[in-house]
Amino acid sequence: MSTLQKTIMKNKLPPRCPKTSGVSKLAPFGAGRRKDYTPVSWKQYFERFVDVETDGGTFRVYLSPEPDHPQRPRFVTLHGGGYSGLSWALFTEEITNMVHCQVVSIDLRGHGETKANDSDDLSAETLVKDVEQVLHKLYGDSLPPIILVGHSMGGAIAVRTALLPTLEPFVQGIAVIDVVEGTAMDALASMQSFLRGRPTHFKSIEHAIEWCVRSGQVRNVDSAKVSMPGQIVNCETGLLATNEVESYQPVEDLGEAGPRHDAPHHDSILEEEGAEGEGMQHHFAKPAVTGDRGMKYRWRIALAGTERHWAGWFRGLSAAFLAARAPRLLLLASVDGLDRELTVGQMQGKFQMQVLTRCGHAVHEDTPGEVARVIAAFVLRHHITTATDNGELMNIASGPPGC
Repeated sequence: MSTLQKTIMKNKLPPRCPKTSGVSKLAPFGAGRRKDYTPVSWKQYFERFVDVETDGGTFRVYLSPEPDHPQRPRFVTLHGGGYSGLSWALFTEEITNMVHCQVVSIDLRGHGETKANDSDDLSAETLVKDVEQVLHKLYGDSLPPIILVGHSMGGAIAVRTALLPTLEPFVQGIAVIDVVEGTAMDALASMQSFLRGRPTHFKSIEHAIEWCVRSGQVRNVDSAKVSMPGQIVNCETGLLATNEVESYQPVEDLGEAGPRHDAPHHDSILEEEGAEGEGMQHHFAKPAVTGDRGMKYRWRIALAGTERHWAGWFRGLSAAFLAARAPRLLLLASVDGLDRELTVGQMQGKFQMQVLTRCGHAVHEDTPGEVARVIAAFVLRHHITTATDNGELMNIASGPPGC
């Protein structure tokens, strides 16, 4: 969350988000390059899904193909708040091409296709228990080697999951993406303001994907095409938008007016890092009525209502991360993202750190190839698995230099 915190806290002002008031409606503006925002099915990146029954509910788990040996490691990927397991789609394609493994991507409670008995209970303790039960349901008592990979909220859950006595012997590595206790806790005071800057509804799946890319939530349009449908539901049916992707017709084919011009992002992170189209305008028109009949999709989860759990996700995270026995990797989008406790730990060589530039908070979506390469090199260095033929050709074992 360090990059998000940087955006919100810069100059101690509220975040500079696309201006909306309830419903997003992109206003047309000057001619520009046309971009395709048509959604893409999860089937292009995962082989199948399973719905795992636990005491807490039914959890959707997306799986890449089975590895060549049952004792190959499983990358258990945990998404951030508001995202879904499909946030890891492009990362899955990249990492399985580099090293022998399987990706196990979970829709956490209250997110994606998971149907929990109490979707409002997003406490850290409950989320950790959910992951524990899902893994034991999938593998019984004979768990394979596990690498826990988490982004933002999911990173905090990954660290705490790694400390569970029932799982600790099987956890061979932990990779945490863009979340640090100090900067995350500092950012919480401004999170409600940040969330109020988002639209509440979208008129089509393409419209949602376009907002996702143009607002800077995800900078990689290919990732947004598969991940954004996992974050919104159809207002009429209540079903996740992923259920409509394979039969989806682009808005132009439906004769529906919609924004079709590419636009640069207009937010502080992108301006600082020199994103494409810097200095141009990004307009969002204010709708007349929030309940506009033309607005067909809303967010899967109301993040603003989860505020009581936020501090619990991140409080004590740095100490827990340093206490984990498994090899640890921290990936950040900003070199100034460390808090004091982790700075000392990093100087003592207690974990590997890597900073990836020119990406936003959703590091693994913006630069899935770079993230996969860093994590692949990490697991190869610790002899957790071996490189694929493609990984050998890419010389993955050398990896990028650690910080």
